[in-house]
Amino acid sequence: MILSAFVSKFAELLVELAKEEVEMLLGVPGEIRKLQNNTNMISEVLADAERKRINEGAIDRWLKQLKDVMYDADDILDLCLIEADKRSEGSSSNSWVRFSFPFLSWIRKLPVDHEIGTKIGELNKRLEEIWRWRSEFNLELTSPDIQQVRSQISRKTSPVAEIDIVGSKIEEHTRSLVDSLIKDDRRRNILVFAIVGAGGIGKTTLAKKIYNDQRIQEDFSEKRWVCVSQEFDEIKLLKDMLGCEKNDRAGDQSKSSLEPKVEASLRGKKLFVVLDDVWTAKVWCDLLCNTLKSCAAGSRILVTTRNEQIAKQMRAVYTHHVNKLSLEDGWLLFCKKVVLTGEEGEIQHLKDIGMEIVQKCDGLPLAIKAVAGVLCTKERTRRAWSVVLESTAWSTSGLPEEVGGALYLSYEDLPSYLKQCFLYYSLFPEDYKFNMDEITRLWIAEGFVKAEGSSTMEETAEEYYKELIMRNVLQPYDQYVCQMHDLLHCLARLLARDESSNVTKVNTVGISIGPMKLRRVYVTDCEITHNEMTEFLDVFAKQNSLRTLLWKESLMSEIWMDAIFNKLLRLRVLDVSFSKIQRLPHSLGNLTHLRYLNISGTEISVIPETIGNLRNLQRLDISSTKITMIPETIGNVRNLQFLEMRGCERLFRLPNSIANLHNLRSLNLFGTELAGMPAGLGRLQHLQTLRGFTLQRNKSKGWCTIEELRSLSCLTDLLIGRLECISCSSQARAAQLRNKPKLSVLELRCTPDLKPSEVEMRRIEEVFEELRPPPSLEQLWIKYYFGREFPKWMAETSSSASFLFPNLRQLYLHNCKYCERLPPCGLLPNLEYLSISGFAASVIDVGPESSVGGSSTGRGGGRAAVDTSNYAFPRLENLQIIGMRNWQEWHWDKGTQAMPCLKYLRLFNCPKLMSLPEGLLLHATSLTKLEISLATSLTAIENLLSLKELSISNAPKLKKVSDLPALTTLNVDYCQELQVVENLQSLKRMNLVDDDMKSLPSYIPKRVQRSTKKRKRVQVAHLEKLEIHCSIELIRKMCQRASPEWPTIQDIQQVHAYSKNRSVHVLYNKSPFSFTTNLNGSSRSEMPSSCSGTAL
Repeated sequence: MILSAFVSKFAELLVELAKEEVEMLLGVPGEIRKLQNNTNMISEVLADAERKRINEGAIDRWLKQLKDVMYDADDILDLCLIEADKRSEGSSSNSWVRFSFPFLSWIRKLPVDHEIGTKIGELNKRLEEIWRWRSEFNLELTSPDIQQVRSQISRKTSPVAEIDIVGSKIEEHTRSLVDSLIKDDRRRNILVFAIVGAGGIGKTTLAKKIYNDQRIQEDFSEKRWVCVSQEFDEIKLLKDMLGCEKNDRAGDQSKSSLEPKVEASLRGKKLFVVLDDVWTAKVWCDLLCNTLKSCAAGSRILVTTRNEQIAKQMRAVYTHHVNKLSLEDGWLLFCKKVVLTGEEGEIQHLKDIGMEIVQKCDGLPLAIKAVAGVLCTKERTRRAWSVVLESTAWSTSGLPEEVGGALYLSYEDLPSYLKQCFLYYSLFPEDYKFNMDEITRLWIAEGFVKAEGSSTMEETAEEYYKELIMRNVLQPYDQYVCQMHDLLHCLARLLARDESSNVTKVNTVGISIGPMKLRRVYVTDCEITHNEMTEFLDVFAKQNSLRTLLWKESLMSEIWMDAIFNKLLRLRVLDVSFSKIQRLPHSLGNLTHLRYLNISGTEISVIPETIGNLRNLQRLDISSTKITMIPETIGNVRNLQFLEMRGCERLFRLPNSIANLHNLRSLNLFGTELAGMPAGLGRLQHLQTLRGFTLQRNKSKGWCTIEELRSLSCLTDLLIGRLECISCSSQARAAQLRNKPKLSVLELRCTPDLKPSEVEMRRIEEVFEELRPPPSLEQLWIKYYFGREFPKWMAETSSSASFLFPNLRQLYLHNCKYCERLPPCGLLPNLEYLSISGFAASVIDVGPESSVGGSSTGRGGGRAAVDTSNYAFPRLENLQIIGMRNWQEWHWDKGTQAMPCLKYLRLFNCPKLMSLPEGLLLHATSLTKLEISLATSLTAIENLLSLKELSISNAPKLKKVSDLPALTTLNVDYCQELQVVENLQSLKRMNLVDDDMKSLPSYIPKRVQRSTKKRKRVQVAHLEKLEIHCSIELIRKMCQRASPEWPTIQDIQQVHAYSKNRSVHVLYNKSPFSFTTNLNGSSRSEMPSSCSGTAL
């Protein structure tokens, strides 16, 4: 808890309670007002106290006592809310009980509650005593933080997956280490290499550069990145080596069962493993060394560690030391992280102060980035930068040795609402990968997020998350996942040590936490006995303080869950997802403070009736469970806002009481096939996400009809299924989709594989005509539509199309197999992604009418004139056309300008398409990646000047690939007739697949060709990598230097050949020379050697 943030939120809630009438009802005249005054007084010194607690034990103890009081105060307030909610049952009010102080109108109806009143009086006495104690500390008065999220500062480059280049020599070091890692070295099957350096110096950054290097990706058939950390878990590490998916992880839980599985899965494979942040050689010597000894020759381990002795104990054959950054390199990194727009000249006038700040960071990239994250939120003035330079945080004592003042400064500069989000990461294991949705939902459940203005809680929490990234407190792993550097994690654990704990061994919890009153626990221990579980729960029951328990992938039983529900009564967050529990006990109803319950991915089939007691529950996730029924009592959970029921394959009906959940904002039923929806959903006025609104086939009473969507004006994400059940267009019109101003995602689907009559086809066309979305729409999915014509709002051919849907960015048209023409969507001004699949067999050609309007020929009709004065698809980047089985011609002549931004094109299962259009070759000047599969009539691919990667498979008539000057990668699978591959000057990598291939194709380019007429040397593409999947017969030929295959491959830098299922291989590297194979019966004397010569 960050007290300043917590007290601020608590004070706001007290404003409404501090009314004379309420105080009289509670039998505590003046006590609530006194509580409000005490809280306000204390809030003025909290910022200074939290700053000083790290150095001064007395202040730290004072804050701990204050936290105990505030947690108790929060629970008392909860009791008021729960009682008020009970009294409000039967009301028609749709007010939000939890967030808008509506409990006041109900608390006036309560009988005098002396228990609550007595507790409030006791709180005041405790607070007054704490306030008197504070006079010993000389604490400064400060005003509370004002929330101002700053993550909207834009970058020219995305922070996601961006590896910070630190140091001028990192490229050179990467190249050198990759050379060493792929070099032929037969000392042992698997060799260890090490990167050694201080914490935060850039070891992991260098290891990532190496791991992502193209040569590493191509040279090793199996790759693993494993975060080890100081307190590594053997079971988790073995599962990482095995490559377990999340939903598989609750299976094997013992070392003895996992080790042989890892050994079997990697036996004979060439493996590259990064063991990041190793603190003990035992991870290799005692755990992985024997398990991986059967890997193929050439396998490598790359370890990063702070201790060179560990590298020696692991018998590293080479150790690379990472040195501190020079002052100039440090300044360059600093500039990059301060100026997020990329205009680094903006701070050159502050270079003298900036260099002093960089010097204080002692050449450590992590420290430089942390302080840069502070300055990117400040004004670009000498005064603002001088404040940072002269901050006392630089000299803070009491920190771990490697957690320098720069990291503490970055924490100290966080506003209070971000400090509590930062400290929350201490709950999780080191190197944990945080999904944005997961962590922001937990912040909301913990009460950390305060929405302002028109923003939702989720939007505000996402802004918090982005600001932590911008401040370099979090490191992006990919678009939606982040990690925290282990030194920052160490700092977070230090600052939250009295509240949060990551429990790796349950049987030591009583010793490890001592007198601390833990509020939050994340358990990673899976091997636990009944006695250990009893002891664990007794420890926390005695403390009576635990509010959050995260215990995923456990072997939890119903008995243990019953013990949790009976002993940990103050829980607010409980996550046992992907555990083996099969049943929830009735004692679930005891957890009246619970806000967040996640049982997704478990074996649970029944939810007890007592779930109705969870009146504070805001989020319930039962996705991917075996649940068959939800009790009607769920209608009592009046504060429920998010109900996740994705992929509940055994659930066919919702309780009627769902319609009583007036605060519900998200109902996600994606992948759950219900018989229908209960009547009354139209009363859920706050609903924003409704995925899986399923219409009922039989028009019996008690079911929801599409008309009920009319009143749901807040919808942003809507999926409607079984649209064929709508009997007339007037019902569809009543839904008024066009009048939902916030709707951004819409999926309209019918039931697959229907056999509609002509009448039903006309009716579905009329229904879809009335389902026109609003202009706010950003994504549109239409699936299994069985009309012959798309609705007119999709077929608009004039410029008004851009007016109707100016924000549409993604359009998916899947399995509309009765449609005889494609909709003209080329005028959509912001369309970026278009996916088309499974249209009618009568669609034999596609032309510019699908771009800017007109009519398709269908079975041979006339073609309308097309206005080509404007670009069609002006922003389209990704186009996929799938399953157009009778499509023969793509009409796009050179006069029709279209798709100037197209980067990726995929054509799959279009067996009659004969050629690519001329317009594509001329106008799609941004096209870099083309994938074509099952194009059995295509004969040539040529003249795509910007194309860099081409993948073509199952094109048996393809004869020619030519004039692709920018192409670097060519993948050819089962194209037996391909004869000509020419004018590919930039080609570096070629992958060929044909299990029956008995000789190398003649089109493999040679480094140098001679002209037969003028005898002049002509420079053409020089392949760097050739990978072939072929017959064992061809592999045998490649192992003989006298064979006709050797001259074809000998001048290629790297050649890998594999038989079917990769059971037999040959691996050749030109420089430094290596040639290895596992082909039985091959004679080493006949194999190519380093002195075999090269072709000219």
